[in-house]
Amino acid sequence: MTVKYAAVMEQTDAGGFGVWFPDFPGCVSQGDDLVAAAGAARKALARRLDQMADSGDIIPRATPAEAIELPQDVISYVILVETDTPTAGGPHLRLNVTLPAALVRRIDAVAGGNRSGWLALAANEHLKRYAVIPNYAASVMSSRDPKR
Repeated sequence: MTVKYAAVMEQTDAGGFGVWFPDFPGCVSQGDDLVAAAGAARKALARRLDQMADSGDIIPRATPAEAIELPQDVISYVILVETDTPTAGGPHLRLNVTLPAALVRRIDAVAGGNRSGWLALAANEHLKRYAVIPNYAASVMSSRDPKR
């Protein structure tokens, strides 16, 4: 399956083209011509989506192209960039949970046939409320420490 996201392609002073994605701050690419810039944008978007899937981040819905505001100080265009949807990242852990039957029925009514996926999204949204998850942040930081 593929997804399409709006991107802004801007002509640079040097003659090339830069591309950035309003839905993914910091996701940028460039190319010497329109074709090269579009190809680089497709690769940049695919990498970002894969990174988000691997880290369990929620992938945003695509902003409609007509809702994108273009900068006024540079020649720019809205393009649609298509890429494959990312595969689910990281290993999964099967859990056995016990929930009230009425709650399961309510979840199933909105989960679109994917109860586990919906519960994972709900948990990720809830976890965003916490600035620090006890023990997790320390373990991530220590694993990145080059001294170890």
